[in-house]
Amino acid sequence: MRVIGHRGTPTGPLLTENTLPAVTAALEAGADGVEVDVRATADGVLVVAHDPDLGRVLGARAGSGPVVAETRYAALRALRLPGGAHVAALDEVLDVAATSRALVVTEVKAGLGGRRARTAVLLADHLEGRRRRRPGADRVVTSSFDTVSARTLAGHGTVGGAVILEPWQDPRRMADWARRCGLTELHLTVEHVRRDSAVVADLHAMGLAVAAGVVDDPEEAAQLARLGVDLLCTDAVARLDATVRSSA
Repeated sequence: MRVIGHRGTPTGPLLTENTLPAVTAALEAGADGVEVDVRATADGVLVVAHDPDLGRVLGARAGSGPVVAETRYAALRALRLPGGAHVAALDEVLDVAATSRALVVTEVKAGLGGRRARTAVLLADHLEGRRRRRPGADRVVTSSFDTVSARTLAGHGTVGGAVILEPWQDPRRMADWARRCGLTELHLTVEHVRRDSAVVADLHAMGLAVAAGVVDDPEEAAQLARLGVDLLCTDAVARLDATVRSSA
């Protein structure tokens, strides 16, 4: 089972989520890769940010900071986040990961209205461009909660493509949809597996890889490894690493 750092490794006061220091810390702690959230700026640059705006990561309230989709990249880049980090371009994360052949799971955030899949379209084109320039360098799984974005990205990840499920969604029903769309993975909440441990084997039988998260408890992580979960997302890379590997 591969272990990836959720938004890098945003633990500790000096590691702001979705920044290069958080990504580097996760990889140095033994992670097989990282999960990062991807948004597009007003001028079409792909950056790594979870929320629609930067208020929360700047230490204020959510909704009070610059809106990523309405702000040009240069203006976002000029900001300094807690600990001195800056808003990272996706290319920076991919380049860091490529040096150690680490996996990057890109979670695309959907836009609103007619621009729902804007980021997905930009990411698909961007990954194809990187593939042409640096064949074999990137190891990327594309993913999104948004079904339009997930479908748009099918086939553009160098490792695979996934749809992320909400706890109320039926994994087996979504598995049929995912296969028809050309996706290769389902990313489940841990609640899905807690309710029905057979779901992992059933999805494997349908030809899909299975990820689960976010899991920070070593005992639960070891159980998921024994069930055959392929990818585990965690905020506690160092704590889980040895336990998971001994149980796999």
